[in-house]
Amino acid sequence: MLCPSNADCNAILSAASCVSDAEVLLALDHKHLGLSRNAMETAAAFLTERGCFSRYSFCAAGVSVGALSLQGRLRLDQLTNG
Repeated sequence: MLCPSNADCNAILSAASCVSDAEVLLALDHKHLGLSRNAMETAAAFLTERGCFSRYSFCAAGVSVGALSLQGRLRLDQLTNG
């Protein structure tokens, strides 16, 4: 599997940090995140494999993620603070 850049991961984690309800899924849009579709899907897969979201969905309609898990919050903090 490809390793996404820190900026790609940071963009997705930052967007998901706005979700406060664990039952809500945020549909990721690569255009709004400023990523290519491939970069967004690669980073989302990388982050879900590491348990960064409370819920997620990969389907024909696109990628959706839920609120950040503890691992996701720690990874976001690590990426933003170096």
